[in-house]
Amino acid sequence: MRIVTLTSSSNPLLKRIRSLHERQARHKAGLFLIEGEKVLLEAFHKDIEIEAVVMDGAYFERGFPETFDDNLLELNVVDSSLFKTLSTTTSPCNVVAIAKTKTSRTTTELIAAIDQSQPLTVVLCENLQDPGNLGTIIRSSLAFGANALLLSRGSVDLYNPKVVRSAMGALFDLPISSGENIGDILASLKTAGFDIIALNPEAKESFTTLEYGKKVAIVLGNEGNGLTAEADAITTKEAHIEISPQVESLNVAVAASLVLFHIQKAKRTITTG
Repeated sequence: MRIVTLTSSSNPLLKRIRSLHERQARHKAGLFLIEGEKVLLEAFHKDIEIEAVVMDGAYFERGFPETFDDNLLELNVVDSSLFKTLSTTTSPCNVVAIAKTKTSRTTTELIAAIDQSQPLTVVLCENLQDPGNLGTIIRSSLAFGANALLLSRGSVDLYNPKVVRSAMGALFDLPISSGENIGDILASLKTAGFDIIALNPEAKESFTTLEYGKKVAIVLGNEGNGLTAEADAITTKEAHIEISPQVESLNVAVAASLVLFHIQKAKRTITTG
């Protein structure tokens, strides 16, 4: 592995990294940033195409995992003050990489690629805005056996640096479709035979007593406004989460995790029953 020391803030590679802090630049280039050793090592293991890696000089001097040697032909090193201009985090992340985004697929294409012989669960996020919430939902979706995640147009960017960090590598494993209109997504799910279930605190039935079919789509709405009227009109079932009256509501990522955990248990019953 060749070591290259970069000293100028106007270096083209460093300027490119800084440009990828912005959504528009990421979309135009088909690239995104990976920040931190742990997520980068996950990317190596999942064969994510890495275009360039830049490391904090202080971290470089302390030594780094052999995996870097095995996966990189070139490692760029900058001093700590320059590295701070590259990272979007407030706490040190030591390494930043440029990676290529995956080819986007439609909802129909994504579902067609899933093994249809098993019970299916997909998560649909409509107009979700907080990148930390999306990253956590991606991670929980993978942890609790969801088959895919669908992100509607108008939501936070799938490759927002905070989404990438908080997903902790799950972004590289979970099949995800993003950017489609909510109406098109819901139409595709309906055509494919999915029960489309919305979480609604006013719903009569709890998600723990709801009967789940073999194909389930859980719809999560915007953090402040919930589901749009368009999405709400197409849902086939509603359910609430039982919580203390002292608490008005749950964070959307927490709610998603609870529901996905329960559905995973229900799917096992369908499979073995």
